[in-house]
Parts: sequence; C-alpha cells; structure tokens
Amino acid sequence: MPMFPDTRIAIICNAPIENVAKIKEKIKNFPVLIAADGGINHCFKLGIRPDLIVGDFDSANPTFLKDFNDIPEKRYPKDKDKTDLEIVLELVYHAHIEAISIFGALGGRTDHTLGNLILLSRYPGKVFLETDNERLFVIDRQAEIATYPNQLISLIPLNGPVTGIDTKNLKWELKNETLDKQFIGISNEAQGQRVTISVKKGDLLCCVND
Repeated sequence: MPMFPDTRIAIICNAPIENVAKIKEKIKNFPVLIAADGGINHCFKLGIRPDLIVGDFDSANPTFLKDFNDIPEKRYPKDKDKTDLEIVLELVYHAHIEAISIFGALGGRTDHTLGNLILLSRYPGKVFLETDNERLFVIDRQAEIATYPNQLISLIPLNGPVTGIDTKNLKWELKNETLDKQFIGISNEAQGQRVTISVKKGDLLCCVND
C-alpha cells in the first residue's frame, strides 16, 4: 500500500521562492505536503507544517528542524546515488497518483535545476514543477491543457529529439513536426480555453506560464 494513498501530493524543496504568498496559497490546495531536506526551511518561513521530512538533512536549518520535531522523518546518508527529491518521488509515487507538484525546485544551483527537469521525464503527465507563475511537465504521448487566450506555452525537447508532434489551438501549430537542438518552440500562444499536444516519440517539456 502506498505511503500516502492520496492522489495529490505537494513536495517542497530548497531552491529560491520569489512570491512566497502565492506559493503558500498553491500548497494549501494539496492534502499532503512533504519537505525534501532544505524544503523545511521554506516550511518554517511560510508557517506551514509538512506531513513528512525526507533527506540527508545537509541543507535543513537545525534551528528550524527543532520546531518540527513532532513531524515524521526519513533520514538518509549524505553519500548516496540519488538526490533527496528523487528519493521522495520514489517513496510517494504510486499507480493511482493524480498529480505531484514540486515547489522550490527551480533556480539556485543549475545542476539541481537541470536534474529536476530531467526527473519530470520519469513521470510524464504526473509530476509537475511549479513556481508562482509557471508550471512545467513532460508529455510523452498526449496532453490536454486548460488555457486562456494568448497564454504563453513553450515546448522544449528533453533527452533528445521529439518527433511526430501535433498541436491544436496554438498560434503557431505543429503538424507532425520534430523539435530538437536545432528547433525549439519558445513562447507559443494559446488560442482558446484548451490546447492539445501529442507526440509520437520522445520527451517533450511543456512550460505553461500563468
């Protein structure tokens, strides 16, 4: 049985968060919140309590941790083959999950940011990276996105070329197109209340601006 049977889970990491008030409001919509290591620092500053703390605790402020000494913890050694976020995802992901949204995972260290983007391709359409004004996820088959007119949507190939891309209701439509390092789709625009994107092969990173 999954550790958390809920179908919607939020994870908070340690990268910078700009609009803390907006992120706090987004997190409040999730029934479960997990702090990945230094994500506990954000929890303390935001005045929210996670349901679980996971990591090697190398970036968690010890003073803040004391305030959460009643929260369950899963500690791991610092010398390990996976990041704290990888471990959290493996702990909580299950077949019936609706969405896992990750906050505080973009910005700060470039290597962590790139690694977190690649992690999305392990859970296409299920795991999302969110900031106060954007949502990122990977499409490996098809996705239907609720939009508003002129909302910015960027499509970027991840882990190599993406072929057989078809879109509907974008300003610049793609019809059986290929995106690769020579051709990426930055700042396309939604033309209505719903956009459909499908791919035949590859991992397509979709960036939706709020």
